[in-house]
Amino acid sequence: MKCDKELKAQKQAEEKAKAEQVAAMVAARKAKEEAEKQAHIAARKAEWNQRKAGIAAFDSVPRFQIRTDGKKQRVQPVSFLKELTYSRITAKSDPAKLGSFVVIDTETTGLACTKDAVLEVAAIKVKDYEFVDVFHTMITPPPQKLETDSAREAMSVNGITPEMLEGAPALYQIIPSLQEFIGDMPLLGHNLEFDLKFLCRAGLDVTTPKHKFFDTYILAGKILKKPKWEYDEEIGGYAPNYDKDYDVEDYKLETLCNYYGIDRMDAHRALGDCVDTAQLFRCFIEEKVEITGAHF
Repeated sequence: MKCDKELKAQKQAEEKAKAEQVAAMVAARKAKEEAEKQAHIAARKAEWNQRKAGIAAFDSVPRFQIRTDGKKQRVQPVSFLKELTYSRITAKSDPAKLGSFVVIDTETTGLACTKDAVLEVAAIKVKDYEFVDVFHTMITPPPQKLETDSAREAMSVNGITPEMLEGAPALYQIIPSLQEFIGDMPLLGHNLEFDLKFLCRAGLDVTTPKHKFFDTYILAGKILKKPKWEYDEEIGGYAPNYDKDYDVEDYKLETLCNYYGIDRMDAHRALGDCVDTAQLFRCFIEEKVEITGAHF
């Protein structure tokens, strides 16, 4: 029995050592690429500084007058969102047709639209690559939705406090105004389906035939490469191969903004993420087609 315990302990020690070796080798490979990545980011930031005047003027963009006359209704099904078709950007795309859209984002208490709640909604109307109108409001969720572990974790990230929600409307109350704001313009978001799940359950309708949808998360997968996971004989397991060409570690908004040198306006808040997503969308367009006379 003692021998078995010693063998088990030895095996566990070997597995731990191997795991530590794998982690060390992965870290070393990532560090090898860091200097080049930082040089790339510095170059992108230099480009970004030339555009900052447009962002500095963002505070002067008109704010949409939000009504709170929406009526509470039965929860709407959102299974149709899985079937949405997201438009792509190609070399044949007309940049003039890509420059007008509504970018939308929410902050929520968690990831499940059936259990969690919206805390903040923002949308920005863009016409001919210029911010022209802003929809922004905090949302008061049911009190019990703020008492969950996921809510506390989410609010520690986005910095939203219960005090900031006092006097804010319920989500269903602002849906008619949001519907009016969006109209039939193309919708843009980063992981757009996530935001639409919450909004459509509350009554937002995006099923009109004219609607087009763009998702910068999906577009990133078409335009930028992540490191591939491959079997590494040296470490005896699968790991990202940082020796082969890749662009970004993942497709998170933070990572993509960093890659393109976009200074975050107000990370993890709905309005700031809308601005950043619009900027990222423009960068993706520039990867494929030439834009002239763009304002942001």
